[in-house]
Amino acid sequence: MPAKTPEQQAQQLLDDAHEITLAELTRSCRVQAEWVMELVEEGVLEPLQPGGPQWRFSATSVVRVTKARRLQHDLGVNLPGVALALQLLERIDALEARLRTASYPPPPEDAE
Repeated sequence: MPAKTPEQQAQQLLDDAHEITLAELTRSCRVQAEWVMELVEEGVLEPLQPGGPQWRFSATSVVRVTKARRLQHDLGVNLPGVALALQLLERIDALEARLRTASYPPPPEDAE
C-alpha cells in the first residue's frame, strides 16, 4: 500500500474527528511547533486544554493551520492579518451556508 500524502493524512484526521497533538499537527501541516505556538498566542488557534501538560487540538485545526500558512507564505500576511482574514473567511462561510439554507423552498404542506 503506498504511503499517504499529507493531504490524505489530514483528510483521514478530519474524517475521524478526533483530537490531535501538537506533534501530529506540525507533522500534518509541515510547520514548526514554534510557529504553531505563535498562532496560539495570536488567537488563530486554541488548544482544547491550554493549561494541560500537552497541547491537543481539534482535528479541524489542520485546515486552519494550512490556511494560515498559505496566507502568510503565499500572500505575505502577518499573523494579526492572518487572524483577521481567517475570522472573516469563517463569517463568509457561515453567511453562505445560511443563504444556501434560506434558498431552499419550504417543504410542501399536506393538502387534504
